[in-house]
Amino acid sequence: MAIKKLWVEAYRPSTFDEYIFQNSEQRKQFVQMIENQEIPHLLLSGPPGTGKTSMSKLLVGLLGVDPMDILYINASKDNSVEFIRDRICSFATTFAMGKFKIIQLEESDMLTLNAQTVLKDLLEETQDTCRFIFTCNHDNKIIPAIKSRCQQYHIKAAPKEDVLLRAGEILVTEGVEFEMELLEKYVATYYPDIRKIINSLQQNTVDNKLTKPNGSEDSAADYQFKMLDLIEAGDLRALRKLICENVQREEYDGVYRFLYENINRAKQFKNNDAYETAIVTIASYLYKNSIVADPEINFAACCIELGKI
Repeated sequence: MAIKKLWVEAYRPSTFDEYIFQNSEQRKQFVQMIENQEIPHLLLSGPPGTGKTSMSKLLVGLLGVDPMDILYINASKDNSVEFIRDRICSFATTFAMGKFKIIQLEESDMLTLNAQTVLKDLLEETQDTCRFIFTCNHDNKIIPAIKSRCQQYHIKAAPKEDVLLRAGEILVTEGVEFEMELLEKYVATYYPDIRKIINSLQQNTVDNKLTKPNGSEDSAADYQFKMLDLIEAGDLRALRKLICENVQREEYDGVYRFLYENINRAKQFKNNDAYETAIVTIASYLYKNSIVADPEINFAACCIELGKI
């Protein structure tokens, strides 16, 4: 039996036309690097699934770097000073087969402070023959000495409309039947994590037809899809019950964010004044969420307050 291909890998961009950029200016900057056949040390930061690794691999591919000149490191596994000295230093200080070597350091915010200090010196010592591409979710965990030696790009999610278009293109290419309303819900549920959107589309394609999530009752996919349905129906009482039954304490910040991004789907908040009042209410309870003893009660109060608008 053939192993089913992973869409997220099969549709990883291999050209700039396939990559979903935030804006035209960002595209120009990366295109210029390829036209010059030269890149600086790079630090690509941003939320999970927004295209940091895809951009790193895309740049390496378009530069045509010899495979012998590429070192890929996942810093969530290999992040000690000893590893940096034994593996990375020895690779970076040897002669390149081509113009320069490239070291791709994924999840570099997992590097220890001592390891980052060693790398800081290495960036300068090998700048004529080696380039580093750091990717991370939290750039505040990267020491200033490394940041100052890199060109930093914060990779935010591309516009939701562009993500929706790309997701639709993948489904059409795979011969999958789908309703646009359901596809839009997938994008709204997992945005800005493009990787999660694509994985979820594949997971829930059955007999070449896109279906609603079919996981367990308490799965994130189920409750977020149900959130959208209840928001659209304006049923805040049922929404309160759904969240209180399914969400853990540490997940409430994400729930408020999800509510903020989708509250305009509710019929009672189509009016601009009501929508703006709802945003202020959500912001107030999001702030309280960081200081209250019981976030479940706080969210319940938020839904009650929204219901009074």
